[in-house]
Amino acid sequence: MPRSVAVLRDFSGGINSQANPRDIQDNQLGYAQDAMGDRVGSIRTMGNGSGTPRQVNNSASDKSINTLASTDLASSAGYGFKHFELDYNESGTNTGEHYLGVVDQSGELNLWDYTNNSWATVSVDVSSDQTDCLPIITPINNGIRVADTNLSNASTIKYYMYVKRSQLGRDRAGFYAGSNNLPAPTTNDNQNTLVETATYDNGQFNFAVSSTSNITGTWQAADYVFGISFVYDGNQESAVSLCTLALDSADVSEDRALQVIVYAANAGAATDYDARQTGARIYWKYASGLSLSGDASAVQGEWNLLVDVDITGTSSDNHAFGIRSKLGDRFANWSVAGNEANATIVIPDPPIDTYATLNGYRSSDGPLIIGNAGDGYKTAVFANRRMFVANVKMTGIDGVQVQEADRIMYSPVNKPDVFPSSNFIDVIKGDAEPYIKLETVGDRLFAYKPDTLYIINISNSSPAGWYLEATHKGMGVLHPEAVFKADFGIIWVNPNGLYIYQEGGGIGELSEGKILNGYGTDDYSFNAWGKLITANSIVGYSQKDKEIIINIDCSSTTSNTTFGGNGADVVVYDMETQSFWYGKNRLTSGGIASNFDYDWNGDLIYASEASNTVTIRSWQSDSQTSDAFVFSTKDFDFGTPGKKKKVYNIYITYKHSDSNSVSNFLSYSTNGGTSFVTYDGDGSTAISNNTLDQATSWEIHKFTFTTPIECQSMTLKFNGPTSVASKIDINDVSIEYRELYGKVSST
Repeated sequence: MPRSVAVLRDFSGGINSQANPRDIQDNQLGYAQDAMGDRVGSIRTMGNGSGTPRQVNNSASDKSINTLASTDLASSAGYGFKHFELDYNESGTNTGEHYLGVVDQSGELNLWDYTNNSWATVSVDVSSDQTDCLPIITPINNGIRVADTNLSNASTIKYYMYVKRSQLGRDRAGFYAGSNNLPAPTTNDNQNTLVETATYDNGQFNFAVSSTSNITGTWQAADYVFGISFVYDGNQESAVSLCTLALDSADVSEDRALQVIVYAANAGAATDYDARQTGARIYWKYASGLSLSGDASAVQGEWNLLVDVDITGTSSDNHAFGIRSKLGDRFANWSVAGNEANATIVIPDPPIDTYATLNGYRSSDGPLIIGNAGDGYKTAVFANRRMFVANVKMTGIDGVQVQEADRIMYSPVNKPDVFPSSNFIDVIKGDAEPYIKLETVGDRLFAYKPDTLYIINISNSSPAGWYLEATHKGMGVLHPEAVFKADFGIIWVNPNGLYIYQEGGGIGELSEGKILNGYGTDDYSFNAWGKLITANSIVGYSQKDKEIIINIDCSSTTSNTTFGGNGADVVVYDMETQSFWYGKNRLTSGGIASNFDYDWNGDLIYASEASNTVTIRSWQSDSQTSDAFVFSTKDFDFGTPGKKKKVYNIYITYKHSDSNSVSNFLSYSTNGGTSFVTYDGDGSTAISNNTLDQATSWEIHKFTFTTPIECQSMTLKFNGPTSVASKIDINDVSIEYRELYGKVSST
């Protein structure tokens, strides 16, 4: 029979290790390393993660980000990296600014701002002499919350935020950092309590209460106790502290109005109010028949509002604030003299508001704040104006610290730091699976455990209308950063597969039918999916390149083994061609990697640490040099598996960027074998012309078998340079063969 030519022009199917190499599609490959066939019609050298982030507005020029020295990520690999935006730059100007945050294994936050292009420490350290923090950064409004998810540590959740306000006329605008515990007032005989005469206490509040002599009211001549809370950020109220002193019925006139005077003071930096503090609230309760000394029996029942206090202005401001008894009333302005201020109101009738009606939860509803040393959570997400946290460790009002690994807690709307004990979701209790990660798409909360994924519909404005929408076994994750929120939905990876959820659609498994599942090895002795994906595998998505990047082991510095054993190895999935590709050391070889995130252009970036020096890098999809480029075709039987063939020549159309030639570029195996050789049919002579020279433009190269290969089927393997890294592009592969009349011998 005459000679024929089989032409391979399409490599876009990528790796298929699930099927036998003979049974995969013509455009699929038995194996590929450092190669990409994402463009139909060619296969090229893969990109890598050593890029430099670009300037804003999708500029083609690089943004040089200086390295961060003396920063160790070894124990916090896969954690602690975040790009976020604030309305204010470091100078406090409302022009907007991009920031990068890196939290090291000791819990210290390092911030880089785009304009100044410099790193700074900002007095945020979530840990106390720890070296194994697992930090996460959650952006909220004009700030961030930093938490250590290693709940074995005595760490404290911290905040860093810009505050724009004045307090009693004192300008407090600026960046602030501190423990995120919203402390309740400390009370004693002359601090945050009832007083008889004007008493000023810097950074605190005091108040005087007396009956009016000639203003009619509905207050009863009864015994009263008082409580006081602090208000932060305009709406986040602390717990209520019982005031030391009380009001005896003998000092209250029946059916008369009460006059209340509030005393406030802020002398200077050391005695200022907390910068986040916007005011206070004073409450009352009847204490008839109960002790007035402040014991527990005197504080039963809900607190009733007496005075709402706001310190964010003075009478000289355009919008002056002061005190009022009802939230709908006008404020009585402060009278300010030096650093002291007071305001007076008359309250004819007891206000109807209580702590519960003002906040939506009772004052007795737990400690309210996850703020003590050792308190924390494993994962957090801010969605629908609420903060959701899971696997929570919290100190109760009894002082006992309890971890609820099966619990999701949520804040009230616009109060991201407040967590009443009744605000929780328990999908299931006692399943021995702790929550690992929370993420949201639209109005759905994705709650990941190691094996199980719960999807909770939170579209209703009332938590009573939330419901469990779906449960998926086998779709959990082992690492919180094995989940990544993309422009279209969510991507996640586990030893069972690679999954996506698209908003408005369902869950799809991308690896099904492509990569050998389980924990074995494929036909070429490479690990199946279950062995490739580890507890330290994390994922990211390059939205401009439409590529999913899986870092197989973000914690490993190994860089001298075959694919699958290096810390910088990646699995790349191209969304457009729906194909898988393997990359050896395509991130920073020998480096520790943080989690992935997007930068100001939407490019995929991460923090890479080597020798305690952190470098910010980006994923670049375009071809980058490699010294490990290799791919093998399917096992071609040329459509007639029962017939013998003779193979004479192999042709490729290629480009090769480096001036160094590549020897032994082609090897092959026959009849389904998995051992590749570079010798022709009689085993004595190397393939003629098996050296690939430089080609800056497309050239055709011919490989000749000096003795034609007689076979049933043939697999071709192309091996790039191993000493000098370069780029290789192949446009097509042609196999010149002749089908023989004889059939393959049967056994």
